[in-house]
Formats: sequence, C-alpha cells, structure tokens
Amino acid sequence: MKFTKKTMLMIFAITVLLMGVLSYRASSSADISKRDLQERVQVIFQSRASASVTGSDPEKALSYYDTTTMLGRWALEHEKSKLKYIQLWSQKRGVNIIEANSTIKIPWSQVVGDNAELTVDQTLQLGYVYQDDPTVNRFGIGTRHWMKLTLKNGKWFILQDFYTDGLGDNSLALDPIPSDGPAVVKKNEHTNSAASSAPSLLNREGTVKYADEFAGLAWGAGNDNQYNIRYRDYNDQGGDCTNFVSQCLGDQEGGRLPMDDNWFYNLNEGAGSQAWVRAETFGDWLVYSGWGQRLARGTFQELNTPGEKYPRGAVRELQKGDVIGYGKIGYSAHMAIVVGYDSKGYPLVNSHNVDRYHCPWDMGYDKSTIYHLYKFGG
Repeated sequence: MKFTKKTMLMIFAITVLLMGVLSYRASSSADISKRDLQERVQVIFQSRASASVTGSDPEKALSYYDTTTMLGRWALEHEKSKLKYIQLWSQKRGVNIIEANSTIKIPWSQVVGDNAELTVDQTLQLGYVYQDDPTVNRFGIGTRHWMKLTLKNGKWFILQDFYTDGLGDNSLALDPIPSDGPAVVKKNEHTNSAASSAPSLLNREGTVKYADEFAGLAWGAGNDNQYNIRYRDYNDQGGDCTNFVSQCLGDQEGGRLPMDDNWFYNLNEGAGSQAWVRAETFGDWLVYSGWGQRLARGTFQELNTPGEKYPRGAVRELQKGDVIGYGKIGYSAHMAIVVGYDSKGYPLVNSHNVDRYHCPWDMGYDKSTIYHLYKFGG
C-alpha cells in the first residue's frame, strides 16, 4: 500500500496526539496513586501515634503489618517494643500522654502493581500531663523511614520499615526498657547544691534559640523543618548529633562560643574537626579546654535521685545550653543539648539523628544507659 505525503503527515499527527493522551492518562493515574498513597500512609502513621496515648489499645496500629515476610515481622516486633516502652516510660515517670499527632511527607515513592517503595519523613507531636498538674507539656520527634508496602484487599500492609526511633532507641539496647523512677522527686532540704562559679562566654539563650530553629523534622522546630544548610549533614557518616550540638554552641546565631585549634568548623571546606563532630571527642575537649566540666555520670536513677551533693538530683543542676551525653561508662555515643524544663522542672533536650524538640531528657533510652552531664562554667 502506497502512502501519500499527506497521509503520512496525518498518521504522524494522530500518533503524536494519541501519545499525548496516553501520557496524560498515565500521568493523571500516577498522580492519583501518589495522593492515595499519601492518605493511606498518613492513616498508618497516625494510628501508630495514637497508640502512644497512655492506656490506648494498640490493636489498630499493629494491624498494618504483613507478617508473611521476615522484615514485616521484624517491623511489627519493633513497633510493639516501642509502644510498650512508651507506656512503661509514662507510667514510671508519673505522667499521662494525652496528645499524639503525626504529619508526614513522602519525598520519594515508586508504585509497581500492588507494591510500593517509599521514603517517609514523619513529624510527631506528643503532649503529656502530670497527674496533679493540668499543664500540657508538648514535645516533638522527627524520623526518616525507608518503607515497603503491599496492597491486599484494598489495604496497604507494611513489608519493611527501617528507621531510628526516638521513642525506644535501639542503637544502645535491642529491647530498651525505661529505668524506674518518677520525673518529680522530693528535694533534699538539708544540703546545698554546689554551683559552678567558673566564667563562661556561652550565650545560653542564643544556644536554645538556635537549637529550636534547626531541630530538623521534629514538631516545634523552625526553618521549615530543615537543618542549617551552611553545615554538612553527617547523618550518612555515623550521625549528626554532635555536629548539631557544636553548631548550637559555636554558631554566631547561637551560643557564640569561640572555636579553637581542636574544636572548629571550616565553612569553606564544609567539615568539622573531630571534637566538633564526634561525641566522645567532644566530651574530652569540653573538659580539657576549661570551658566546662563533666558534672556527673551514671544511670538514670543515680542522676535523677536527690543526694547530699545534689539535693535536686544531678541532672537538675544543668542549665540551658548544657550538654547530655548518652552511652556507656567510658564514652558517649550520642549528644543532646539542654533547652529548658517542663512544668515540673524536668530537663528537656533537642538533638539530631533522631530529631528531638523539647523532649524529656531520658525519653527513648534503656535502663542500662550511662548518662554524662556536661556543664559550662557560669
């Protein structure tokens, strides 16, 4: 069959038109799928958040897991452990969690048939009250998830959920259990606290302001829940916690603590010194530089309980801008910055890695954790 030039042009035009229509339909279908996925995943995350409320039934939250796969079973057990930890923590600290709200963003997703792979940024807000105080103490957690889901009978089930959790952090213990002891303790009235009189150039209020602005994904944080782009993000190199603490202390918008030959960040090279980015090195630098001291170290009970030297408990001697290290007896594996106190004077912290905003200082940690309390002079 012989085609004229006119016929060929008509076929080409029709082909282009059909391709455009098909492309439009495919694009519209993909957009609808992404919107649907966003809504379904939001329901999953909110159900998990709601299960954090004191005395709540976790059944709905735990119904979203595909237990026919190993990673699905692992994700389910992790969620059970986390929810158990939260309920135990609130019981032991003498508080009730009464608020739990989750929002998510999905930076990347891929849906193939009945399976989806996606990354999820969660911003979680929790609120608790003491049994004799109606004041709601709100704090935020931010987490980054790599998930795989499968669609069965119109419902998405979790095949995989990898993330580091601030509500039962398993980096220091596989199945964390909160230490015994209430958040509110009776002060020892017969002794006086030993306060440091050493000079300090640290701008404590500036430190807290910076920590709140750049607390990342955590609810309550500023800067559109983004880190400060002037500094490298070390999350893919072992963790960003100490880098964040150092920023809070040393940035000109923060604590304005002078850098030195051992503790510094080179903005031109985009890199910090070992003392700037490594938890154990930071602690040594802080002590030997003369800027501060390791006030105390020990378990939760040892630091929370009033004694002769610290009548309110050593941890309550910390001020805004002071630092808490988390780890073992000889070193810290994680760092957080003290930003304030709740309605009963319980210390609150901000941190990176797991992004935290005004979070109770021991939330997420096992009873075996050794805490290192670093206090600046003045």
